[in-house]
Amino acid sequence: MRSVVAIALIACSVAGTALAAGENAVFKDSVEIKFNAEDFALMRAQVLKALAAEPGSEVLSWKNEATGASGSVEPLDREVWSNLPCRQLRIANTHRRQSAQGVYRFCEKPAGRWKLAGPVLGKR
Repeated sequence: MRSVVAIALIACSVAGTALAAGENAVFKDSVEIKFNAEDFALMRAQVLKALAAEPGSEVLSWKNEATGASGSVEPLDREVWSNLPCRQLRIANTHRRQSAQGVYRFCEKPAGRWKLAGPVLGKR
């Protein structure tokens, strides 16, 4: 599950930049450490679409044939959490035969700027 958090952080970072090299070392065994810049861009585009979509809408998929990376993002519940408008997304990522998935809460602060608040415990 920690690996999906890593990708979500990268995907929705305010500046849109990748993690520093030292921070990437923490995720050395994760699926996403194998992703390249194009993989991250494809995944990020689907995360942003899912944040704007209605709960229960279609699952948004992405795939990079060149790298073997793929994933999906499913828009789940909207909620108010810590007095912020938030959204739950189910994020699944795969690189060749390795995969990871989890449900994550993103909150909007300020308006139009989504930030990862963390995993939604007990939900897969």
